[in-house]
Amino acid sequence: MRLRASSAPASFSLFPMLVTPAYLLRHMPTGVVLARVARLDGFWRKGRGVLGLRALPPGEGVWLPGVASVHTVGVAFALDLLFLDQSLRTLAARPDVPPGRVWAGTRRAHHTLELGAGTLARLGRSVETSDLWELSTE
Repeated sequence: MRLRASSAPASFSLFPMLVTPAYLLRHMPTGVVLARVARLDGFWRKGRGVLGLRALPPGEGVWLPGVASVHTVGVAFALDLLFLDQSLRTLAARPDVPPGRVWAGTRRAHHTLELGAGTLARLGRSVETSDLWELSTE
């Protein structure tokens, strides 16, 4: 995992109220930057995730370190979900998970990314198990 120190961007449309840098989610096999994500730390921020948002556009999302599974109960829109191991390798990719799902995840995941539906499709190919990702500040 490559994380470089950087100051937060002037505005990050997803969670402007959080003091957090935006991270770029890069698919290492292709070099494609798929999304800008906000890292959510702490029990309450992780628990809230994207609840309360009206929409999450493709190319935006949240990174939930230390989270192996999520639900979409109360979420108003579909999500692309990406579950990664400790070294940021793909364990599972779940595109277009509809609202109202009680559970989605994999037991070995160390990182979960909740992305706007359609984000994974922007890659132009399916996400393969063991694909490596990078999360770096802008």
